[in-house]
Amino acid sequence: MRLSNPLARGVEPLNPRDADFIYNEADGHLGHLIGVYFFETSQHPEAEFSEEQAIEWATARLGHNRMFTQHIQRTPLGLEHPHWIPALNFDVRDHVRVTNITESGWEPLQKPLSKLLTSRMDLARPPWELHFFNGIEGLDDLPGRLTAVVLKSHHSGADGIAIRMLGEAIFSENLRQASFDPAMPFVKSRVFLKSVLGFPRQILRFTKHIPGNRAAERAVADAKAAGDWVESLKERPATRFNGKVSGSGTLKQITLPGTEVRQVKDAVPEATINDVLLAVVGGALMRYLTENGEKPEGSLVAMVPRSMRKVEEWESANQLVTLSVNMHTDIEDPLERVALIAESARSEKTRTSHLAVRRVNAAIETIPAPLSRLFATARAKNPYDLNRPRYQHTTVSNIPLSVDGLTLNGAPGTAVLATQPPVDGDGLRHFMVAAAGGGLTLNVITDTAMMPDLGHYLELLRASFAELKEAVNSRELESGAAEIAS
Repeated sequence: MRLSNPLARGVEPLNPRDADFIYNEADGHLGHLIGVYFFETSQHPEAEFSEEQAIEWATARLGHNRMFTQHIQRTPLGLEHPHWIPALNFDVRDHVRVTNITESGWEPLQKPLSKLLTSRMDLARPPWELHFFNGIEGLDDLPGRLTAVVLKSHHSGADGIAIRMLGEAIFSENLRQASFDPAMPFVKSRVFLKSVLGFPRQILRFTKHIPGNRAAERAVADAKAAGDWVESLKERPATRFNGKVSGSGTLKQITLPGTEVRQVKDAVPEATINDVLLAVVGGALMRYLTENGEKPEGSLVAMVPRSMRKVEEWESANQLVTLSVNMHTDIEDPLERVALIAESARSEKTRTSHLAVRRVNAAIETIPAPLSRLFATARAKNPYDLNRPRYQHTTVSNIPLSVDGLTLNGAPGTAVLATQPPVDGDGLRHFMVAAAGGGLTLNVITDTAMMPDLGHYLELLRASFAELKEAVNSRELESGAAEIAS
């Protein structure tokens, strides 16, 4: 079905934080997000859509987010950040696909997911895709017959929290048709004229904020010197996962029992679920590198996204900063490692919450668009030489996605995966989401050339978690013996 003449309720420039994902989009640095929602269809065959049914289902929900009906238009000469512009001749068929799976197991789904993960989005169109995979059976952690719905969207339009809210909206009975105003004539010319007239204001704003930005940098240095936080952002030797990606990716997942994860958390004062996750990943990654004769000097460090929604209000679709959390992989005792990770994570939260640090991070709001593009061009020239040090070794993210209450034409949600493609400098990524029944699903995405044996790494993750559980049990036994002796 073609939606005719849907141009322009108006145009709106991307926030500088969102535009940065457009500037950095490149073959080695794909900037999209993928959510995979599983629905149990054994009792709900009506949830196995044909392509026409899927298009009708999607059309009824296009009003939930502007990226469904708008595309990103770069400005001529790049004098201003790109704009959201309602798409001309928008066709839902270009964005919706249905595939019937006829073989059992994970592999028939793994192949198309890997392709979706590593294929570049066409940003000349609205930056989203919906893929329906019917007839999935034989998954170890998910019995029964399933339909998987893959939502692929560009990071410039939403971060993980925004995607969670979008999933809650579209996988419900909350329909929202898109409404379209008449086309605005000469929209590209108007955007160009606006950017030319507005460019001097960009320069003036940037110049005006330079003294304040420099003062904020001095305040950050003073706070660091005063010991307001323990600095984790240090240069460290690179690992194999910090080089350039090959363009091929693999994703698999394990599910950890939520009650057992919480037992480990509760055994360490002030620890969080995320701290336990970091300990699991750190232990497995150190063992994997050691097995391959690549044991790094010192400790491994994780890049951990943090939502700033509870700290301050931003106008961007992306409201994230990144923590650099030491995983203390040079510490043998598992629970001591969790305690040190918790301390490092709290320190990083203190750093990123500090007013001066937030002021430095806000400098991106005042940088003129051509300068932002220049920075992105410089980053693209990074050779990612493994002989050069890195600040982080892998991404570990706890995304609050859940399937609780989500349905597809009556079929209940049973699981969700969250993924991002491996990128240059970060070829191994971990995303944890909630699973049905209180479990926690850890999704692992890697560049296939960097880790051709992802299945073995999953075994190491399980072993790392088992080591933590054993440490908790041993402590409880020792505590019980001490009480009896006393």
